[in-house]
Amino acid sequence: MSAGPRHTFRYRVGEVPGEGAIIALAPEDAHHLARVVRRRAGEVVEVVDPAGRVWPAVVRRTGPEAQVEVAGPARDAWPVAPVDVYLGMCEWGRVDWAVEKLTELGVRSLTLFASERARRPPDAEAWPRRRERLERVAAAALRQSGRGALPRLGMLVRFAAVLGELRPGEAFVLDPRAGTPLGAALAAAPPSVAPQIVVGPDAGLADGEVAAACEAGAVAGALGPGMLRAETAALAGAVLALGRTGHLGAP
Repeated sequence: MSAGPRHTFRYRVGEVPGEGAIIALAPEDAHHLARVVRRRAGEVVEVVDPAGRVWPAVVRRTGPEAQVEVAGPARDAWPVAPVDVYLGMCEWGRVDWAVEKLTELGVRSLTLFASERARRPPDAEAWPRRRERLERVAAAALRQSGRGALPRLGMLVRFAAVLGELRPGEAFVLDPRAGTPLGAALAAAPPSVAPQIVVGPDAGLADGEVAAACEAGAVAGALGPGMLRAETAALAGAVLALGRTGHLGAP
């Protein structure tokens, strides 16, 4: 059996190129090109410009000063969906997983928050390093998936700040005790809805936090009788929201 075509890797660039442009890759991308995926001169890659368009390119040189040459016109990347996810704090490895998968799916933003049952935010000095790592995870997911834009990664906030961002009629808070399935709640929303999905930590949001979210205009929805980990619930909620907006097929 013959092998299928090789996967095309993508690299973000800080300029809008044109056909024939020679672009130097960032050091981390040059390392990925040569040491991780082992591409050679003459092989095909793609570059993603700041506007989110994807350009075909050919590797001209590998090594620490890797260069690619733009080889054709741009195409539009998959659009970012108007879906914002708010995720309660959990273990950092699982946060990495959530960032990776939500980037692949194309959500607009992800905000982490500390709440009554999750009081483990990093200190002020550690958070910038954590955020930098999450941005690297998102960039790697973008390379893999063909998305044209990274999700906006919000600062680590308290739950009170999340409440201040909720939009009545567009916010949905996950609560296993809710009488309405999340899918049904989303289906009842207006067609133009830009969903905000609020997911508590593994232990869930406290009763008062769910009530406060509903008072701020959120609708409570459930994901079935089981208890899902926070990152699993965030992914499931995002998928339902993306289906509602038409970004995973017809709503």
